[in-house]
Amino acid sequence: MSITATWQKIKYANGPAQHISCAITGLIMAGMFVHMVNPYIIGLWAFMSVVVVIATVWLPKPFVMYTLLTDFVLSLVVCFQYLMYEPPKAVTPVYHVMTANGMQTAISPSAEHSMNMIETVAHASAVIWLSIWSLYLANLVHRQILENKRFSNDY
Repeated sequence: MSITATWQKIKYANGPAQHISCAITGLIMAGMFVHMVNPYIIGLWAFMSVVVVIATVWLPKPFVMYTLLTDFVLSLVVCFQYLMYEPPKAVTPVYHVMTANGMQTAISPSAEHSMNMIETVAHASAVIWLSIWSLYLANLVHRQILENKRFSNDY
């Protein structure tokens, strides 16, 4: 397959369009988790998204299926690390300020923003959805491989 053939399939919303869309979404999500998950895992996850695009354009379907399955596993690893690992918090300076009511503590406005429950659920939901999507696409490619084998054995 070539870039032109892949572009035609994307234009007409064939399977490769979803593979590339899933890979681009994976790259965007890798950026969302940069300071929340181990950087090596994030780098591997982003690299796997690039490999999915390369496999979709130039490599045979079994390789596409295995890259999507690997992307699925890495998505789950990121999700589990995000939900179960609490990174060390940055120590922010605490200032004591004399006010009309006496001495009070004031935290610097540059203090690190911590995520609330809605943001945490949204991040987890996004990576779970990406995991399901890549597993669905791997299953779709596997069915296409089996269908191709079935038709090639009939003749």
